[in-house]
Amino acid sequence: MEDGQSPGVSHATSHDSFKSTSEVPSLDISHYEKERKGYLQHFAASTNDDGQKHGQQELRNSPLLSLKVKCSAEEDDPSLFPQYGLLGMHIGTHDQIASHEPILMNTNAPTSTFLCGSQGAGKSHSLACMLENALLPQENINTLIQPLAGVVFHYYNDGSSVAAEVADLCANGIKVRVLVSRSNYHALRKAYMMSVPGANAQNMTVHSFLLQDGQLTVQRMLQLMSFSDSNTGMPLYMDILMQILRDTAVKGTALSLSTLEDQLAGQDFAPSQRNMLNMRLALLRGFCASSAKATLAKTRMPAERRLQPPVSDQDVFRLEPGTLTIIDLSDPFVDASTVCVLFKICLELITAQKPKSGLVVALDEAHKYLNASDAAADFTEQIPTTIRMQRHNATRVIVATQEPTISPLLLDLCSVTIVHRFSSPAWYAAIKGHLSGASDMTTKQADQHDMFQRIVGLGLGESLVFSPASYLCGGGEEGEERKLGSGFIVTRTRRRRGRGGETRFSV
Repeated sequence: MEDGQSPGVSHATSHDSFKSTSEVPSLDISHYEKERKGYLQHFAASTNDDGQKHGQQELRNSPLLSLKVKCSAEEDDPSLFPQYGLLGMHIGTHDQIASHEPILMNTNAPTSTFLCGSQGAGKSHSLACMLENALLPQENINTLIQPLAGVVFHYYNDGSSVAAEVADLCANGIKVRVLVSRSNYHALRKAYMMSVPGANAQNMTVHSFLLQDGQLTVQRMLQLMSFSDSNTGMPLYMDILMQILRDTAVKGTALSLSTLEDQLAGQDFAPSQRNMLNMRLALLRGFCASSAKATLAKTRMPAERRLQPPVSDQDVFRLEPGTLTIIDLSDPFVDASTVCVLFKICLELITAQKPKSGLVVALDEAHKYLNASDAAADFTEQIPTTIRMQRHNATRVIVATQEPTISPLLLDLCSVTIVHRFSSPAWYAAIKGHLSGASDMTTKQADQHDMFQRIVGLGLGESLVFSPASYLCGGGEEGEERKLGSGFIVTRTRRRRGRGGETRFSV
């Protein structure tokens, strides 16, 4: 056997290895055509068909539409836009959009919107109109076959007990549920039931914000006890707490607050350690349904029991289509960092059990709680995750704030940015690098000055709208439907319909 030759393998001679081309077998055309035909069935009949289908899908997912684009596109496919609502009217001088052209909000497609502007400029009114479009069918305003479920996060950090402005949607026929902390239940219930126009027991209910034991994962418990992986020098009581939680997870047993407290009670802590542990557990108890029920059970006097906020046996985070749930954690005993932890937990719960029709989530006055704290940073990171997963989660996100500086990432990710009047140069500097129209059209100092003056000069309810992916141009005799791209339009938000059918503008 020659070196390098494997036993049992026959090697051909060089003469056999190089046969003439005339001896190479010819291609089996029938076999080739059969396999080729099988592969080609996975493509459209022509490249034009592929492009047309892609264009229709982009149209279907357009965040905003002009009425002309909608009507033009529906001539080819009447099912493109099953749900939409009037948001505003074009009042600018865009050369591809007619003056006074209605601008529609595509409520059938999951989108994300960033609303900013000074107080009193019309930001809250725009938010209310968007929620109306998504929750309530209204003649001559929207087409809504399957209303969404709405959630608004709200918090005032000045200690006042003032109802959220969007609560007045109850007067239009939208059922509103308000979730509040138990320590501020009586003050906020009075604010919502007594000060909101049109509120009554049929269209407005106020409930205690309480988590069920099944919703308290290890991570959420640690977050509510203000403990994170970044903590250094873990105290003894937290080390023992972590060990109990770890053992519970290994055994696969159900986690409950009462079980955890029973195990902690058997530990031999020094008095100072026990006091610190109780301080961390106090917040957890304040937002846990089982703890609230235990407190009620210990209250013997009927008069005292009536003073305790009621505890619902139902999951308060279970949402219904066509209803608006306001999670209002304004409370002098709850700081902004704790609010962000609770809002983050809420966002996880509601997106996990949303109704089939979909969900619209709004952060009202977001600048009041999205501050520089670690908890705010965690919640802020959760919002872009929700936006990125919006199609999978069938979730629409609206961020409304006076200060556009809260998160440049949100500006980058949102498919629509609506800028109402403001007069802060710092705010303009924050947004101009993150909005296509504001950056592309303000390369010179004079252009920047003109854009800023345009924002300062906006009237009540007027706004600049940036939405590169929205089909607002063309249509009909104007030719093919086109995206807004790197431009912007000037709009005026529509009026809202009141209880008696009259239209109004609310600020």
